[in-house]
Amino acid sequence: MSMVECYLCGKGFVTTGPKVCPTCMKRLDKLYFEARDYIRDNPRLRLNVRELADALSADPRDVQTLVDLGRLELEGECSEEHESISEKEKLLREFEKHLKESGGKRSSRVKYAAEKYGKEPKED
Repeated sequence: MSMVECYLCGKGFVTTGPKVCPTCMKRLDKLYFEARDYIRDNPRLRLNVRELADALSADPRDVQTLVDLGRLELEGECSEEHESISEKEKLLREFEKHLKESGGKRSSRVKYAAEKYGKEPKED
């Protein structure tokens, strides 16, 4: 266990977990349920931290802390995840394109191995 300062109020406390004191954590728990209900009741809204804080009349730092702790995921906060997904999709498309272009032909490695070890490559 180590002594840390609360991320929100600056009060010192001992913890092995998040850097939020028990008092602030209780406030965040209450805010989490309010935010969850608000998001559930308004599914078509795409909110960022500031907009959600304004809608709940809460401190934006508290809402941001919920996002940082992984308890909330908002539209503006997960752009990095969307970028990595699109990068994966892009690589998948390139791989599929390469497979179509090769047409199932054996690679030069397979041919080399067959020649080196004296085995005839199997014809498909």
